[in-house]
Amino acid sequence: MPKAFIDPDKCTRCENCQAAKACPVKAIFRIDSEEAAVVETRLCRGCGDCIAKCPACAVVLKEI
Repeated sequence: MPKAFIDPDKCTRCENCQAAKACPVKAIFRIDSEEAAVVETRLCRGCGDCIAKCPACAVVLKEI
């Protein structure tokens, strides 16, 4: 099953993370404003809604 992952090198650490807002199960969140957003893979259902919303193209789906 595919899961979302965030590339920390591409993540621009948006104050209002659009990928997190787009996630229907709230699997994407930020721990710290200086760090890239992270995905709780146990919650992610691989829908891909976050991919289209990330302006930095930092979110990808990977098979795990």
